[in-house]
This record gives sequence, C-alpha cells and structure tokens, in this order.
Amino acid sequence: MSHQPAQQRSPERLQWRRWPARLRLPASALLLIGGALMMRPHGDLFDAANLLPFWMAAAVMGVGFALSWSLASIPRVLFWAVALLTRLALLAMEPGDDIWRYLWEGGIQLQGFSPYALPPDAAALEGLRTPWWPQINHPDTTAIYPPLAQLLFRLHAAVAQQVLLFKLSFVAADLAICGLLAARFGAARTALYGWNPLVIYGISGGGHYDSWFLLPLVAGWLLADRDPPLRGPRPQAWIDLLLGLSVALKWITLPLLIHRAWNRWRTLRRPGPVLGTALLGLAPLLLGALVFCRGPACPLLPTGSTFMRHGRSAEWMPHWIGQLWPWTQQINAVHGLLLLVALAVLLGTTARLGVFAWRYLLALLLLSPVVHAWYFIWLMPFAVPSQNWGARLVSLSAFVYFVLPSRLPDWQLSTAERLLLWLPLLVGLLLSLEPPGRERTDPAVQR
Repeated sequence: MSHQPAQQRSPERLQWRRWPARLRLPASALLLIGGALMMRPHGDLFDAANLLPFWMAAAVMGVGFALSWSLASIPRVLFWAVALLTRLALLAMEPGDDIWRYLWEGGIQLQGFSPYALPPDAAALEGLRTPWWPQINHPDTTAIYPPLAQLLFRLHAAVAQQVLLFKLSFVAADLAICGLLAARFGAARTALYGWNPLVIYGISGGGHYDSWFLLPLVAGWLLADRDPPLRGPRPQAWIDLLLGLSVALKWITLPLLIHRAWNRWRTLRRPGPVLGTALLGLAPLLLGALVFCRGPACPLLPTGSTFMRHGRSAEWMPHWIGQLWPWTQQINAVHGLLLLVALAVLLGTTARLGVFAWRYLLALLLLSPVVHAWYFIWLMPFAVPSQNWGARLVSLSAFVYFVLPSRLPDWQLSTAERLLLWLPLLVGLLLSLEPPGRERTDPAVQR
C-alpha cells in the first residue's frame, strides 16, 4: 500500500480518471459518423431485409449519442463536424415515402393544378405521373400540408423535382436550428438536437420537412424567452411573424400562436397588441391560402378522408382508450376533444413560450391517434435547455416504429413493441421531474 502524501499522488490519480472522459468525446463522434455510414444503404424500410441492419446502425449511433450526455463540453469545431458529416452521410439514403408527396404536390402546381382539389390518383393528373408516382402515400387523399409548405414545394419543384434538392433544403433548415440552439445554450447541450440520431435520420435520411416549420418556431421561441426580455414593438412583431410562419408550414403550431396572444392579453390587458399578434401571426397562413382558394370554398384539409377520420399509427393513449371503448377506434375526433381539454389546462398556466411548447407538443404526441417516429423530433429543441431524459430516451426507442413499413397493409405495433417505443419516454419524464419544493433560478431551463 502506498504511503505517498495525498497531494503527491492526487495529480496522477486525477489524470487517470480524466482519461476515460477524454475517450468519450472522440468515441461519441466516431460512433455517430460510423453509424450514419452504416445506415446509409438501408433506407428502404418497406423491404424487411433492411430492418435489422438499419436498427444495428441506429444502435451504433445511439451509443455515440448516449456517450455525449456525459460530456461537460464539446469543442464547437467538433460539434459542427459531427453535425455536418452525419447529415451528409445520409443525404443519398433512400427516403421515407412522405417526400414523394412533396415532389408531386410541388410539381402539379407548376402545371396549374391545386393539390387541395385533386388527389394524386385523380384521372385528370394521370398524364403527369412519374416513375416514382407509385411510392406516393395515400394517393386517394388530397393535400394535408398548409399553404406555405405547398408554395415551398412548388418553388423547389420549379428548380428541380429531385429528392436531393428537397433534402438539402431540409438539412439547411436543420443546421440553422443547430446554430440558433448552440448560440443560446452551447454546443454540449445542443448535442441533444444536433447529434441526435432520430433528428439526423428523420431530416437527412428520411427526408421529412419538419425542420422547415421548426426553424421559425425555434427562432420565435428564443426571441420571446430572452432574458432580459426584448422591449419595443419591432421585436414583438418579429416574434409574432415567426410563429405565424411556423403555423403556415405546419398546422400543429397554431396553439403556440394562441398561447402568445393569450399571454400578451394577460400581461398587457390591452386589445391592440393582442390584435397585432393575431393579424401578424395569421398573415402567412391567410396570404398563402389566397393562392389556392377560389370562391367561398377553401378546403385546406381532407377532413372527410379515411386518414383523418380513423387513421392510426403507433399511438399511445388512443390505443389504450380503444381497448376500453372499442368504438373510439373509428372516431379520431374524440382524441381531438381530449387535446382541446389539455390545451385549455395548459393555457391556464403562466408558462413561458418554450415551456408551453414542450408541454403542448408532449400532450399532442401522447393523445394523437397518428404518430410517426419523426414527430418526436418536434420535442427536441425544447428539451435542449433542460436535457430532459424523456427526450433523450425516446430519441433511441422511437426507432422501434420502423418495424411498421415492411408490415403493410397491417400498420400495427404489437403490445411489446408499443411499450418498447413509449415507456422510455414516460420513464424519462419521471426521471426529469423536479423534487417538490425545489426552485429553478434559470428560467431558460425550466420544464
């Protein structure tokens, strides 16, 4: 046994303890990049043969992601290198089937047709069918994406009706979100978004456009929740407009604009600022709708479609409710009413915009009858300040969802698969609960 004084052996022992920490950073980076390269050839998840290697690659990325949770700091150069290289690795990956609708709906607009008026299988559009037309999902259903998203599809299709162009645009918005978050919260905390395998696959590999609506939403949130708060009408107008752009790109963000207007009324008790928020916030949606609306009828959602009435996908609460009351499995509107109740409760709180966004989006996912894996990406920017364990764990467990494409037409998870997907989120939420009586001093990290 050594009899050296503590102060003499301490540096050696501390150096030995720091050594594994020094390895965690390069190991995390290499596993993320290596896993992305492994994943790239296995994007066609309708082919069951790709599922196991896809999951193995996701597991490699997941280990790298999990290692990043213990890092106190990440050099910005390395943060950006991993964020860029992983996304570039997946650009050439076979995308999910949503992207074919983006290309199709953008393309038919160039020929003078409205995607809100004619579904992809309409006889009038038969002459426009492309070699990839059979890959369009729900070909009997008209467009579900809001007007501004449709106009961006049209703009991109006018340049080139190519998957790579659309993906590059999604990745550019995705990286802009990384930049906004890193500037506010630092690289280490932003790794929850920037190094997240679900985000990387969903945007760059799967080719989902969610980064488009998240970018203005995140920008508006970061402006609204600044400390000290921004003063004056111009910054407030920018916040309203950014939230409005997000609504015009994805319907689900409308409650965030409602929260913004309600909070302004609660704070100022004057109708002028509230009216200004409503007008600026709804302007992008209304102006976009003018392009597609002809006369009094303006059907911007296929409310009569089977997809909206009783479509189901990897749902949580609606599944268990359906086990108790089977009739609810055929009426999705029931769960919309439950969401309205949850929204009313949330609007009754005094939460700041980022906290409200986290809670609302979480309630939406738990109550929605249609959940796809990439929907969990919506939570990730708002989990960056708190590093919420639910967001961390569901970023890994959400990959269970991808068992579904190869099962068509039976789009159902088994009970075990449903639990594997959802329980990590719920357990993580419990782990992140604050002990009673504990107060946070930094409002930027409240959850």
